[in-house]
Amino acid sequence: MVDNNNKVKEEIKGIELVWLSQTDLTNLNSGEGGTNYIDVKKYSKDGVLYPYVSGQAMRFYIKEAIRRNLQKDEFMCVPNNLGENCGNIRECVGCDLFGFMLTKKDEGAKVRVSPVKVSPAIGLLPLEGNSTIDYLTRKKRKADNEASGGDIVNVELGINIYKCGISLDVLRVGAEEEFDEEHKELKLKTIVKDEVKKRRITELLGAIPLISDYSKQARLLTDFTPDVLLGALQKKYSHRLQKALNMGDNKKIDLDRFEKVIKDVKDYAYGDLYLGIMPNIIFNEKELLKKAEDLGVKIVETPKQVIDKLIENLQI
Repeated sequence: MVDNNNKVKEEIKGIELVWLSQTDLTNLNSGEGGTNYIDVKKYSKDGVLYPYVSGQAMRFYIKEAIRRNLQKDEFMCVPNNLGENCGNIRECVGCDLFGFMLTKKDEGAKVRVSPVKVSPAIGLLPLEGNSTIDYLTRKKRKADNEASGGDIVNVELGINIYKCGISLDVLRVGAEEEFDEEHKELKLKTIVKDEVKKRRITELLGAIPLISDYSKQARLLTDFTPDVLLGALQKKYSHRLQKALNMGDNKKIDLDRFEKVIKDVKDYAYGDLYLGIMPNIIFNEKELLKKAEDLGVKIVETPKQVIDKLIENLQI
């Protein structure tokens, strides 16, 4: 727990979350299949194919989870026909958190770097042995005197455990870059109130256990929220925590990797690191919990409670 009575207020510069999510039979993000074949996106490791969900898709899922739960006085724009956002970070939650690029005749291109960094969700189990082909029939309406017909669409489906994560550059939320000409220095100027900044960060964190707008859900409903979640507030901006949950085909977390990453991150953690696990996801669950406890990581009952603890300790 962070001591809020310290006279010197240390800044939270980064927030890191990395998680594993087990899915039911689904196709979360389609690849480049033909007209009658809908495959999953794939990557290759050591000659073996695994599924993945693109970082662009993951950003969309998180954005929509935030949009669904905005307060009545909040605003989040929708891109226009050119794919451009409003660019008003003072008012727009989405443009503030996820950045934008605007093209204006008089000003040229205006770019905001996204404070939120999102990884692709990479499948950790091989497609072979964990996938199938679903034959979807598309019926076609015919005139009364014609025979009914249709065509077959082949949809590739799979069950897997995905690793994904986000990183938040806290200092950039609600802030604009400002160039100090005299000192030749780039600075961040905060343009929203502290309570607005904290609320936006809270809404981002709170969206993670609620993501739901992934593809194919009308027929292939699955839950893609975290089942194993590790999170930290940090006094330094670093992505190191993203390597903590390294899992092989054996469904076991690499405990040596976990230990070394946790020791690194603890040097600049703001308060405690938190770990929440749903049961029966990984095979060495008890060993992981024991290792985490020995390293001083706080164990909570569910992944959502990791989010709750980070929000509770968030000081802006």
